[in-house]
Amino acid sequence: MKRKGGMIMSERVLTAHHFQDYIETFDLWKPLTTEQRALLAAHTHYRHCTKGEIIHRGALGHLGTLHIVSGTLRVYVVTDEGRELTLCFMRVGEVALLSSAAFLGSVSCEVTITAAEDTELFSSEMGVCHKILEENIHARLLAYEGAVHRLSEMLWRFQQMLFTPADQRLAKFLLAETERTAGSEIRLTHEQTAQALGTAREVVSRLIGEFAQEGIVRASRGCIHILDRAALRRRADEGVGDRKRC
Repeated sequence: MKRKGGMIMSERVLTAHHFQDYIETFDLWKPLTTEQRALLAAHTHYRHCTKGEIIHRGALGHLGTLHIVSGTLRVYVVTDEGRELTLCFMRVGEVALLSSAAFLGSVSCEVTITAAEDTELFSSEMGVCHKILEENIHARLLAYEGAVHRLSEMLWRFQQMLFTPADQRLAKFLLAETERTAGSEIRLTHEQTAQALGTAREVVSRLIGEFAQEGIVRASRGCIHILDRAALRRRADEGVGDRKRC
């Protein structure tokens, strides 16, 4: 592994992948001129990240702009007690630009970004993206819209952790995952699910056991099978008597 600034660089960098071939898949850059596209592509490199690989750890100001081609990235912070709080997930077609100088200003925040699954992405130099956004107002407006959406997602997650019982959070998460993957199987371990919810693995294991007893889910190694979607939705909407925040 090599480190460049705050970015942890993988040895596996395939130069055969060119950002110019993918730039149209990212709405943010569609307003760019031909010259701006060439400038961005010249300062963008491809990365393949294996599941669990740490992509970045440290201040957001040291992170380049990430473009997700396949897979999923998880962004989280670690509390003084060692608890991991997930801020957001970045998925295919998304551009992670919240960390760029265009939005950070004097804000300082240390985060960890890992590959939740095998992921392909392009990383662009922060300074070049900042320059392009300063010159192109249409791209800048799209970038601000994306930043507001990302911030709203983070605030929603914190609201859920603070005010929503653990059983409801788990039910909502399982429903969202089945809708995202268009299937009834969620291939996540209890540990990964706990990380996504910002709670302890023991809490998730206990709740999965309760859901299984009620016939809502069936758990197997590294997978949760949804058996009764209607009942799961009722749990997501109403929860149960145990109102403990975990």
